[in-house]
Amino acid sequence: MRLLRTLIIGGVMLIPGLLLAMIVWYIAGQPVTEPMESLICNGIPLLSVSIGLLFGWKTGEAYDVKMES
Repeated sequence: MRLLRTLIIGGVMLIPGLLLAMIVWYIAGQPVTEPMESLICNGIPLLSVSIGLLFGWKTGEAYDVKMES
């Protein structure tokens, strides 16, 4: 359950990451040079998904399965 919740939160964080990347790309003057375009269009959404996965995993302790031995 914790893994599923983490994946869902990470996937949902893609939407604000894409919107933020589009806004930053537009504010930066719509660059077409390769390093800036790649950093903005790929880096920001990947960072957003990574933060969402980290947040989902750290806050999902209540759903963790404890094995008793």
